[in-house]
Amino acid sequence: MGRVLEGGWRKALGAVAAVVLVIVIGITPGRAQAPPDYLLGPGDVLSIVVMGEADLTRSVTVRPDGKITVPLLGDLAVAGMTPAAVTEMLTTGLRKYLRNPVVTVTVAQMRVERAFVYLVGTGFARPGTYEIQPGWTLVDVFAAAGGVAPRAALKKATLARKGTAQPIPLDLEALLVRSEQNANMAVQSGDIITIPSLDLRVAVLGTVRAPGAYDLGEGARLLDAIVAAGGPADRAFLDQVGVIRQGPDGKLALKTYNVTRIFGQADVSQNPPLLHADVIYVPPDNRIRWQDILSYLSGFGLIRSLFGF
Repeated sequence: MGRVLEGGWRKALGAVAAVVLVIVIGITPGRAQAPPDYLLGPGDVLSIVVMGEADLTRSVTVRPDGKITVPLLGDLAVAGMTPAAVTEMLTTGLRKYLRNPVVTVTVAQMRVERAFVYLVGTGFARPGTYEIQPGWTLVDVFAAAGGVAPRAALKKATLARKGTAQPIPLDLEALLVRSEQNANMAVQSGDIITIPSLDLRVAVLGTVRAPGAYDLGEGARLLDAIVAAGGPADRAFLDQVGVIRQGPDGKLALKTYNVTRIFGQADVSQNPPLLHADVIYVPPDNRIRWQDILSYLSGFGLIRSLFGF
């Protein structure tokens, strides 16, 4: 009789301990409580309490395959289920082995959701996938990616976001050049940010103050390129400024323009729009031998490599 009572007391004490465990788990200070409709997923830590069964009471972590392992029941898929649904599933399964099992399943520790954004385009210094933290903005993402590339087309940047039909234009010139903080929007997990490179780079050679390659804005014209190169140098002959362009056949084609007529007569026909990889040559005088210039530039592949075309 004493052994029966002793066994009964042990079972009762086990039940009390299990109840205490449930209470402690439920009121642990500082631990976020999972809402009733919380759906389980990989990384969640579950506390499984089977009343009076210390061997079955344990903590388990939902594995990457969405399953947990429970004694007597084996591997069980729980991803996408609520804690209440798992409780019912375990109770039903344990009825084959226990009489009237009392099961409680709670979320002891919720998984940490990782968030990522995707940076696409040659306008980034280091395009790729980046993990973000809560509260991050465009500036935070750009800093993580090493900033934007020197030829980033800031006016053509876009953000694609779930739930939006069209990409959202980004005013990165306002943000990164003029430091306007109202353009520094918050980012969300799954955002795709695209920054292309400027598609209008020209070379300005000859009698200008700063010969070299220049990135120009969309719609730039001949005069814009000369101004970007510091303007004409002393003795520049502006009556015959050459624009050299490679045609579809790979051959170089030359057209000359009288830039002085732009100033004197406002002749816009002498200020043509430019294309990417155009070479502008400002001669020093009217004795220019254009065939020599074309011969010099005939190795256009070298010029393209030199100026980053």
